[in-house]
Amino acid sequence: MMKRAWWLCGLCGVLSGSCSTASTSGPSGTGNLLGTWTLTTSPMGDSQVVTTVIVGQDSLSISSPDFTLTATRTGNTLAFTDDDTPGDPSQSSVLTANQTAGTFDPGLVPFDLSGSWTMQAGPTGGAATVTCTLDVTATEIDGACQQVPGGPWFSFTTTKMSSTASGWGDLGGTWNNVWTTPGTGGGTYPCALEFTGNSITTCAGGATDGEITGSPLAGITFTYDGANTVSGAAQGWAEYSATR
Repeated sequence: MMKRAWWLCGLCGVLSGSCSTASTSGPSGTGNLLGTWTLTTSPMGDSQVVTTVIVGQDSLSISSPDFTLTATRTGNTLAFTDDDTPGDPSQSSVLTANQTAGTFDPGLVPFDLSGSWTMQAGPTGGAATVTCTLDVTATEIDGACQQVPGGPWFSFTTTKMSSTASGWGDLGGTWNNVWTTPGTGGGTYPCALEFTGNSITTCAGGATDGEITGSPLAGITFTYDGANTVSGAAQGWAEYSATR
């Protein structure tokens, strides 16, 4: 569950953008990431896991043996439901995010997450246990989350250092992400993010013995072949591939 939480937080910071300029050529969305993907993850020292990922223009659905996650955008509101144990309502949580839209071209990413967001998350039917903010521009992406109660959980700033023409639109180039986790055992962790061609590469590092050490964005690679195949590595604990 913790690995998935870090992935979701990290992806919000790395892959935030607008769908306004995303290509939708081809019946399955060839030219971007729209469509139904069969994702095979190979964790180190464990058996393969097959997950179905459905990427829509205003929706995302992930169905894995261990969890399901759905996200739907309606107007300027984005709603997530995460069932950590499918079929067990006590393990279900929700997130609602409200947007003040901005301008941002993410290229391959078919979602409008531009501008400023306020978010609340917690157990289904219960009070919020986490509140977050996210701000996205073409030169900087910043976010922070607070635990309720408990205070600051983490924050990050992501600054564009140089630009490169790529399939990622405004994301193309080199970014410097600085992730801060307060309190005992926390720290400040810089991580370079490279968006070139149809690929993403982040700084070295990642997970050790099942725990995230340093930046949660470390050790991530993602390559899209421009058609129907994606492959990469996840924070040092797994490799993955997907076909559409």
